[in-house]
Amino acid sequence: MLASEAGSGLGHELRNTRPADILASNWLCGKPAAFDLTVVSPLNPTFISEAGRSTAGSAAVAAELRKHSANDAKCSELGWTCIPLVTESYGAWGSEAVQAFSQLASYLATRTNSPKSKVVCSLYGRLHLTLVRANARALSYDVDVPFRRGIVPHRNFHS
Repeated sequence: MLASEAGSGLGHELRNTRPADILASNWLCGKPAAFDLTVVSPLNPTFISEAGRSTAGSAAVAAELRKHSANDAKCSELGWTCIPLVTESYGAWGSEAVQAFSQLASYLATRTNSPKSKVVCSLYGRLHLTLVRANARALSYDVDVPFRRGIVPHRNFHS
């Protein structure tokens, strides 16, 4: 069972810190898992200084570590496993997300009697499409709101 926006059944102090975006009440070995979704940009100044010395996906690795340091204690207190689902803005997924998607694909493949490779492909395709749609909505909202309010952005075209 999945509960979106985990935190609704928590005490007030834990609800405000929300250790998960999605709570799977029966993940591995019956233990609940708190999935915390985030998108990071490798062009963020935090990561750019390391870009020449690191490998692809290093921003995702750093974000996973940040999520663990922020959420592990809260999740442990609640008996949950913290699983950051991190993707970079250019498409690289964090290793923990890849592992979680593989486990989910195995479960779905067994339940649907489908080859795991097809389920993995479908899962990543749906994730990609969902992220593209969410980005499009966010961008159109940022552009559309000022015009709906009658505000026309001033552009300075001086050289």
